[in-house]
Amino acid sequence: MDITEIVTGGDERIMLDENGLNKYFVNPLVYKDTFSRGSCTCSTLSDNSKKAIEKLIDRLKTEEYDDVLKEQKKKLKEFIGYKGQDTFDIFYAPSGSDLCYYPILFSKIIYPKKDIFNILTCAEELGTGSNTANNGRHHGALNQFGEQIKKGELIHTDLIINQASFSARDEEGNIANHKDKILQTIEDNQAENSIITHLVIGSKSGIIDNISIIPRIQKDIFWVVDVCQLRATKKLINSLINLNCMVMITGSKFYQSPPFCGALLVPKTITSRLENITDDAIAPFLDIFGTSDIPFNLPELRNKFRKNDNTGTLVRWEAAVNEMSLLSYYGESAVTNIVEQWNAFVISQLQFSSDYFELMPGQQVTNPSIISFSVKKPDGTLLNDVELKELFMKICLTERDNLGAYKRVIIGQPVNYENRSFIRLALGSYNVRKLISTSTDFSYDRKLVEIIIEEVKLLFWK
Repeated sequence: MDITEIVTGGDERIMLDENGLNKYFVNPLVYKDTFSRGSCTCSTLSDNSKKAIEKLIDRLKTEEYDDVLKEQKKKLKEFIGYKGQDTFDIFYAPSGSDLCYYPILFSKIIYPKKDIFNILTCAEELGTGSNTANNGRHHGALNQFGEQIKKGELIHTDLIINQASFSARDEEGNIANHKDKILQTIEDNQAENSIITHLVIGSKSGIIDNISIIPRIQKDIFWVVDVCQLRATKKLINSLINLNCMVMITGSKFYQSPPFCGALLVPKTITSRLENITDDAIAPFLDIFGTSDIPFNLPELRNKFRKNDNTGTLVRWEAAVNEMSLLSYYGESAVTNIVEQWNAFVISQLQFSSDYFELMPGQQVTNPSIISFSVKKPDGTLLNDVELKELFMKICLTERDNLGAYKRVIIGQPVNYENRSFIRLALGSYNVRKLISTSTDFSYDRKLVEIIIEEVKLLFWK
């Protein structure tokens, strides 16, 4: 057992290919010469997280896995919750996509005789894995047990899920408001179905859904709020839990753990209802979750799953929890200030180079730690998704000699709409700490914009 556990215990997206790269063209173990502005997509280790993981792996040689897991979850709960309060339980999963199965599981336990109706917002700005999982299908070809599964196939033939989906943006890229449509959809389908309504705070481009609709309908509704980017305040997360929302988080976005590690924060008002757990309710999820995912204080549910000490998920969460600890020393106002300064600087660089870039609409109301923009051709038209993927690969795979101490760059992968695609630059916790230590030196960000322009010219401005 060593540091390479970081790429185990998940689906095929985290596995390294023959070139030593994962799906995002990154090796998370190679970090010292990498300039990262892709914490919305994929991150590497850092000196700090590597040391934290090595320490945890040493502990596992002499301590029981469950004891180490309990301590880690306790720390995570302390960072998220408030002292003296015990309002939620933490369910782990190998990825944010796997978290989507939990509300379906809870629905099967609590409402065994009802079909499930899923309401999704920002569907095109969720990962493809999340959209597939929300449909009750396998999002990957490999599970955390190392077993091959059929990607896209129903997780169980008896599982019936109907769905309504609402786009994040309109055809022009403007952020859409579907508040009234969501409320009407709930009303139309609530009588005969178990309703699971998914909202997003921090989509791929940082969109924040209108959560004011939650208090308007509480009875017999599962509200699930995707905060997987974890670019949200402690106050907001706890407010959502107090509204009886399940909150999805990951440690592999803002807190820059290598992908992936997910956790669902479930109000005790919901976990207290997980009684009369039948084998039929659990059957669809036996090749998805293991004992290491289920809270210890729910032994009846935990014992329904097979024993599995998922070291990969554990060490990836250790990297994130360590980052949470390090960032907490700076205080929320200091972090917010740095992020806003970075946002203003990079946006000014993109606007100054408007011949090449076009900011996504609504940038001013999305999370400032993510900047989303399209890329132009010489005639002013925008690169499509295929072309942006080519640009993304060129940027991330090219070894560089013009970026100081850095040889490689990571940016956020393209996000596709019917008629538009964009790429992203994103700050994470480690990036914020580095900027604070260098007194907000944005010279590398200026150079990164120049590098993107150079690659655009080479590929599309010939």
